[in-house]
Amino acid sequence: MKHFLGNTRFLSYFCMSVLSWLFYIEYQYASPYAATWDQVDFALALNRYDLLAMQPHFPGYPYFILGGMIVSTFIENPAKALAVFNVLLMFSATIPIFLLAKKYYTNEATWLITCLIQSSSFLMLIVTQPMSEGAAIAVLWWYLWAVQMARERLTLPIHLLPLFFLGVILGIRLSYLPFAAALLFLWYDDWKTYKRISRIMILFVAALFFQLIWVGAVALTEGSITGFIKLAFTFTIGHFQEWGGAVTAEDDSIVQRFLTLIFYNVFWTGIASQNIGLFIIYIILVLFIVCKNREAVRIPNWMIITGIFYFLWAWLAQNIEKPRHIAPLVTIILFYIWGRYFSVGKSMYKKWFALTVFIIQVIVGSIHVYGQATHLPATYQLTYDLQKVDVPFVVYTWEETRVMEYLDADFIHKRVFHFDVFLQDKANYKHATIYLTDHVVKGFAAQGVSLEGHLLKVKTYKSSTLADPVYGEITLYEWID
Repeated sequence: MKHFLGNTRFLSYFCMSVLSWLFYIEYQYASPYAATWDQVDFALALNRYDLLAMQPHFPGYPYFILGGMIVSTFIENPAKALAVFNVLLMFSATIPIFLLAKKYYTNEATWLITCLIQSSSFLMLIVTQPMSEGAAIAVLWWYLWAVQMARERLTLPIHLLPLFFLGVILGIRLSYLPFAAALLFLWYDDWKTYKRISRIMILFVAALFFQLIWVGAVALTEGSITGFIKLAFTFTIGHFQEWGGAVTAEDDSIVQRFLTLIFYNVFWTGIASQNIGLFIIYIILVLFIVCKNREAVRIPNWMIITGIFYFLWAWLAQNIEKPRHIAPLVTIILFYIWGRYFSVGKSMYKKWFALTVFIIQVIVGSIHVYGQATHLPATYQLTYDLQKVDVPFVVYTWEETRVMEYLDADFIHKRVFHFDVFLQDKANYKHATIYLTDHVVKGFAAQGVSLEGHLLKVKTYKSSTLADPVYGEITLYEWID
């Protein structure tokens, strides 16, 4: 065993073998379900790309949809095709993660750090969903590696590499825009070396060009730039003032959002995957780093500051109820934590500890991935149960109705937010049973409406709340007049 852990070649073979198993699991059990509103948007876009019909929603995610379309040529299920595209891209990200780890840490630690990031249980779950986060995180690591390459060489051709990857990232997930801050450090280094404003202008124009490739392509699908701009404006207003979960659209205080983001989203969910064993392990690991590791931080300042920019964005402008928004920052935090861990001492016990955590993460992640792919999401369970009801009824929902449309439900389902609208609409169905989901009920309660004596609980549907924290549990109620 000492020979095994002390031999870099043997250790690399072992890590590659486990990583191969990990990606086999992710490929084999990539989720076949479009279980949420956003996932339905993406899945429908593979058959017909139409932003006005929210297939997908703004800004269009063209590179993600294109990747899904390519994969769908050999995988018929659109949701699974998108998830498999994520898996393939994340598999490729092993290369930049490895190269960055090799740049900043010892050769012995490089493979373990790479494996510990790739085996993050929450990342495994995110990657196997038909959502753009998995693909965006994968390209993000290519981008970070390209920034490092460009800072070392400072030649114009190499400079184009991070600009290209940033264009791909934002064409997959626009909310990763704060990571563009890394370019400011790169351009500052270039300015210090060459003192030419013309070079900076060339780089700026090149960066704009790579963004205009996907923006222009999406605008053309809308028929005109004007139509695209109107759609962008409408989406932005909705995101920050109504449904997007930004600080401007929520009642939670900034402090409460901060605490939720740090302790629940980052540590409990993103790093520990809501697993008490992993949570304790990482608490011990952090305490070890704080108490024993006094050396300088072995991670570039530009990466730390860029991560802080994204944290501020996630804190103030993203939906705090969805921990997946913090996933890219979690991978950077893991890179930092494990790098600090290996930066002092060469104890064999330290390697054993890291290897143990790696195996635990693979097991926990595999269980979550398998469960997500083999158990019906709560939204599907609800829809299929309602399909069996043989009396006239109407069900009022929030985002569940999008999934019901996707599944071609043949019953009446309506999205409703305001109690007055609900009362007016249900008056049209005097001889039908009226159902409401718990999200509708909670929405009415938030409006100060008392529903006491009007609700009869029918059934609660449960799936993974780690995979879907908002609709992983749905309770159906019957309205009693």
